[in-house]
Amino acid sequence: MTRPMQPSTDERLDRLIRELLTERADDVAAGALSAEAMVERVATRRRPAGFARGWVLLAAAAMLTALLIGGALAVGGAIHLPSLLLPAPLPSPAPDSHSAAPEPSPAPDSESVHRWPDTSENPPGVYSWNGSPCGMSCNSGFMHNGYGSGALEIRIDVVPDGTIAGDGATAVTIAGHDGTYRRIDTQDEEWIVEIEGATIAIRLTTRIGTSQAEVDEAHAIIASMRTEAQDNDLGFRLIFTLTTDDWDSG
Repeated sequence: MTRPMQPSTDERLDRLIRELLTERADDVAAGALSAEAMVERVATRRRPAGFARGWVLLAAAAMLTALLIGGALAVGGAIHLPSLLLPAPLPSPAPDSHSAAPEPSPAPDSESVHRWPDTSENPPGVYSWNGSPCGMSCNSGFMHNGYGSGALEIRIDVVPDGTIAGDGATAVTIAGHDGTYRRIDTQDEEWIVEIEGATIAIRLTTRIGTSQAEVDEAHAIIASMRTEAQDNDLGFRLIFTLTTDDWDSG
């Protein structure tokens, strides 16, 4: 008995594709059936072995890609290629917080400069002297650590032009200008400096028994002095720093 001839592989594939197109035409147009599902459906309806099965999968994938693109254009939608053909882009790496440039720090506020210390207790801060009188509130050019031991006095005066230190004076820099220093006796020291044509004398007086820490504090005040241009009789002012609240001009 003669067996009926089996349709060739090409005929079976052609019939299978036509059946799928007829069954899923509406679904494809609406985008309801994903490309992966259609390829799997073609592959599982008939599973030829070996080389024939691989050829079927490739042909089905190519046909479905063309069909989806055509359907998307027909309905005016965006073209979405199957994920098996175009892999999804890798996510962008999270920014490295350690490599980010640090924000610039904010500029500091302008330095607050007080006038000459008054007769009350003055807090630590930056103070100034410009040679002008300050009325009843202070004794311009004179201050002492009256809220401490009271053993130290600092005086600043304008002295006659050409005033020079006596024997034993050494060259120093005071308030950013060349000057001289001498120890007058065991309790008195003097610095003389010429600034903008004016000769300035700075004198430190200590009582017997004054501690070295207090002397060091007074020396630090004098060492902190610097000049700042100003519209006054001298044309500048001396600026210095007090680090404790011991000082007043009473």
